[in-house]
Amino acid sequence: MDSTALETSYRLELNESWQGIESDGQQRMFLLGVLAAATTLNDENMLSRWIQTCKGVLKLEAIEESILQTLLFAGFPKTIEALKILRQIYPESSGSRQIESRTQSGEDTSKIVYGEYHDRLKQVMDELHPDLTRWMIEDGYGRILSRPGLSLQEREIAVLGSLMASGMIHQFRAHIRGALNAGIKPVDIIWFTNTFKCILAADLRRSFEVITKQVVEGY
Repeated sequence: MDSTALETSYRLELNESWQGIESDGQQRMFLLGVLAAATTLNDENMLSRWIQTCKGVLKLEAIEESILQTLLFAGFPKTIEALKILRQIYPESSGSRQIESRTQSGEDTSKIVYGEYHDRLKQVMDELHPDLTRWMIEDGYGRILSRPGLSLQEREIAVLGSLMASGMIHQFRAHIRGALNAGIKPVDIIWFTNTFKCILAADLRRSFEVITKQVVEGY
């Protein structure tokens, strides 16, 4: 399947999934995931379509935050392009939100997400490069993932959407556990990952399914 056909396929499948969602909670999870995935995929048509759908379900700040935090997983260029599309629909931003104590907030958030693996994670990051550890805590978990505008549960759902879109399977494993640690129900995680597997390349779908099952059942 060429890239154009794949894009058409996942857009259609996501549209069909949306039609079957009845609960407000699943609607919010779906929209947060689809915004993060569309930003990561740099799919302008998909992003524009779903931003319009967000009206009445997500507040502007929630839409912004799901896009802004994707900076961590997709980089500045894609986040900038996504925000350009958002500004075509919502010309004014909801305002600036800052975290004063980035290090402490980052430590606190990281401990929730990684639980008993928090210290080991920092050790692994230090072995890769000590500055990476500091950036992860201060910038990733402090400056960005501790911001107001979304709950940690909602942020972890958006993270999963972005990681599935980019095919980052090892980070996906860690954040499946992080989503559980943040308080998301296993049944909701399984529903979400099943819904969004359509954005995965065919050769990755089975691997993501196996990892989801392993982490949820072993939690």
